[in-house]
Order: sequence, then C-alpha cells, then structure tokens
Amino acid sequence: MSDKLQQYCATDKEIYDLLMSGKQKLTESVLHELARDRGIFYSPKTTREGLVDRLALLTHDFHDVVGVIERREHTKRGEKTTSVTLGADLSVDEIKEVVNAYQAEVRKTEKVTSHKKGADGVIMNIEYNEYDYSRTRLIQRQRKDAGIEFVSKNGVTTIRMPATEKAKAVVRNLRDKIESKKKVVIPAQEIELVGLTKAEHRTSFFTSLIANIPGYSLQTVTNLKVASGVSDQEEDTVELDEDEDESARQEMLAVVHSVAIQGKNLVASEQYQQLRKGGFFITAITWRSKQQQEPQDMIQFDASFDDGPAGTGFKYGVRYASRLPNGDYAKNFKPVEDHLKPLLFELIETTARKVLADLFDKANADSAAPDEGGTA
Repeated sequence: MSDKLQQYCATDKEIYDLLMSGKQKLTESVLHELARDRGIFYSPKTTREGLVDRLALLTHDFHDVVGVIERREHTKRGEKTTSVTLGADLSVDEIKEVVNAYQAEVRKTEKVTSHKKGADGVIMNIEYNEYDYSRTRLIQRQRKDAGIEFVSKNGVTTIRMPATEKAKAVVRNLRDKIESKKKVVIPAQEIELVGLTKAEHRTSFFTSLIANIPGYSLQTVTNLKVASGVSDQEEDTVELDEDEDESARQEMLAVVHSVAIQGKNLVASEQYQQLRKGGFFITAITWRSKQQQEPQDMIQFDASFDDGPAGTGFKYGVRYASRLPNGDYAKNFKPVEDHLKPLLFELIETTARKVLADLFDKANADSAAPDEGGTA
C-alpha cells in the first residue's frame, strides 16, 4: 500500500487514555471547556471520569487531537545542565566543521542548526524525537530539543549541554570527530568526586561550593539529598529505608545550615560526626544566594550528581526571584534569562573545580600524614 494512503485514526480508547492520563493539566475545568467548544454543556456535578468518557466518544480530527496533546503536555521545566572541558583550544571554524559533519549524518532523523556566539563560541541546537513506550500511545513520541554551547577560552574548550543522555551522546560523537580530524586523543575533564572516598570530603564539596560562589552571599539551604556508603570502613552503597533516609536528610540539613550559614566548623560538629560514622554524605543540594551588586536578585542554585554514591554526572541549574521595590523578593522563582545563564553556569563550574582541587590536595595530604602513634 502506498504511504500516502496509510492514514491514522485515533480510537475512542486512545482519546480516553489521553484525557485520563493528564489529570494535572486536563482538569475538570479544562474538560468542560473542551466540551463547550463543541457547544456541549455538562453538569458541574459530572465526575472527571464521566466527562472523559463522554468526550472520548466524540469525533476528533487531527487538529482536535493535537490540541488535546498540547494542553496535556507539561510545560518544559528547566533542565539541569552539565559540562565537559576539552584540553584543546578549538577555533570556531573547527567546531562548525564537526557540527556540519554531524548534521550531514542525521539529516533524515534530526534537525540541526548552529550559529556563532561572540568571538569564541558556537551554539548548536538539535531537534529530535524521543520515544517513551510507558506513556499512552498518542504521546509516546515527543519532540525535544537540546542546545549545546561551545566556548573556547584560555587554551581549553568548554562544552555545556543539557544533562540528558541524548545531549551527552551527541557531544561524545562530536568529540570523536574532533579527535579523528586532529589525529590526537584530546583529554576531557568532568566535575566528579571519583577518588574522594571519605564521606567528610563528599559533604565538604557541597558546603564549600554553596559558600564560595563569587559575587553572591549565601542566604539559606532549602533542600538536600543524602546517601550512605562511602565511609572510612566501607565503600559499598547502603540501601536506606524511607524513615532512616528522611531522618538523616533532616539532620544533615541542620548541620549544613550551621556550617554554611553560621560559619561553624564541619568536623567539630558532634551531629555531623554521628552522620559521618554512619557513612552519610550529601549528593544533591538546593540553596539560595543574594546577588551582592544591583539588582540584588535572589538566585536559587541546584547542584547534584546523576550517580550520587559514585559522585559522577555533575549537573546544575539556576532560577531567580527579582527584588521588589520594598526590598522583599517575589515568591516564585523563575527561569533565568538566556543571556545570563552562561555567566551563572560558569560561576558554578569554576567554583566547583576550585573546591574539587582543594579537596584532592587535602585528601592527598591526609593520606601522606603519619597515623597516630605510627608513620605514614
């Protein structure tokens, strides 16, 4: 049969599943609105299931189905960002060349565009389909996009991307093309805690990070996650039950508040020592810092690792609340404007790398120091 003759028709069940699965977006109010658009008015007492059952039996053309899908889909939340630094100062032309090569490879399945940013940067954008077969049939295919930024500075090239498997795979592909073109292996550096085996060092990474973002003063820590398993005696990950995990999280939150906000010594904290002995350490943290210069906005930072116990897959995000004329701050934190994101991301990356270098120096010094009553 010719492809032109193969038409797809959404069944009543598929429409029903679509409407029922989007409870947060397709509220009863929205369902009543969909009915009113067709000149149908249902009783306000009609249950949501009853509304869905009736609407699913109506005729839906292509535009009707697309309209429901658009209403049902969640607004795009701010994805976390990650980065990798290549030990090579790539020119804009070299970056554009490998981007064009990738574009030629995926021309039929992805839409790839790119443009120059400033004197030493390139922005690459990819639109692609992603399939999630756990979802109802009409929304299994999702159109997504990934923006990848290249910045060459001080002899290295930083590649910043969404912390998704797709974006990471694209960057690996581009890196292979660069190495093939230059005929050399280009070292890549990521922010990770591999090699830091003490829970104290893992936690210190986050407490030092949140307190040392240049130009911002720490105000509060709003949330964090903890894991157990990297202790002085044992390095296997321990599964925590829900109550134990929440108890440790609350205790660690109090410790971090004392250390980061009140300036107390982490190691000297009796509460922290109890957590350390249990092998607890921070794997993710959310904090708020006030901009020291005008307009003195409040920035909400997030930092975490994809694999918390292993300390790999560092990712981060930023949102902000603007300062009101009376000195208070807006209650809702909004996505940061695109032109400011790279500046904040660079602050997180630079601070994280410095903290990491200091921790490795300390860990090396600790391992070289003589034991109590013994020799090194």
